[in-house]
Amino acid sequence: MHLPSSFIERIHRVFGDDGRAWLPHLPDIVRQCRDKWDLSDGVMSSNMSLNYIEFTTTADGTPVALKIGVPHSELFTEMETLRLYDGSRSARLMDEDRALGAILMQHLKPGTILRQLKDNRQETEIAASIISELAVPVPSTHQLPSFSGWVERAFRLTRTTWDLEERMPRDLLDRAEQAFTEILKSSNGDVILHGDLHHENILLDEQGEWTAIDPKGVTGPHCLETGRYLLNFLPENLTMTDREKMVRERVAIFSAELGYSVACIAACGLVDSVLGHCWSFEEENLSDDWNEGVEQIRILERMLGT
Repeated sequence: MHLPSSFIERIHRVFGDDGRAWLPHLPDIVRQCRDKWDLSDGVMSSNMSLNYIEFTTTADGTPVALKIGVPHSELFTEMETLRLYDGSRSARLMDEDRALGAILMQHLKPGTILRQLKDNRQETEIAASIISELAVPVPSTHQLPSFSGWVERAFRLTRTTWDLEERMPRDLLDRAEQAFTEILKSSNGDVILHGDLHHENILLDEQGEWTAIDPKGVTGPHCLETGRYLLNFLPENLTMTDREKMVRERVAIFSAELGYSVACIAACGLVDSVLGHCWSFEEENLSDDWNEGVEQIRILERMLGT
């Protein structure tokens, strides 16, 4: 098994010793999964981040995707969320094995990625339709984290441990914390959120329906689902002024399609974007365009009063 060096490096960086111990066993885990589910030898995906993915078929010829990862909490919450979504605007879970860290799911074909449309309005309208239909009620018993827990931990540790140099501007951190409090006060309750819904986690299936993949799984107010999308995949060749126009168009579409105010959508984006930047400290993965990212967050901050 010839794994891409970039995949190996990410496993080492994110999972440390656990990842280094897991990688030599991966070929055997793949074989166990093929035996367990009677799968043909598959084709490795060319787009792997933190999980091994191959596309294969079952004994009756059904196309499936096999996803295998280092067993950890986020992989388990993905399994649980896929099960709760039950194939509604989401890739269908066919089976899972927690001990193997393996998920067997529907293989979406043709699998066109949303951002390939290269039309900001069309892409955002499709994302809004998924957001409006994807959320499901929180069951009485579950193992999913809460968005509140994400925010509290990341913001607290950014202030006290991760970012003593204050590379994350404290006024932005304070404003995001205030915005999150306001979101919680106006919420009608929690739902199951995908938690990572952006342009590369929305694919076209064989029925011509756009479908969500790779949920993180988290509970929180429904409006928060819009946050991850707003600043993702802004063309680098655009000026900051033109990027702001794109962001404002996305916010306006979500507001019109989902019934939340412009200020509410902007607040969700502010919270999620600051949260993502805080996680970068934990992962020791600050990008070269960090300051540019902070400047983009300021776009959402300016929208809070509109």
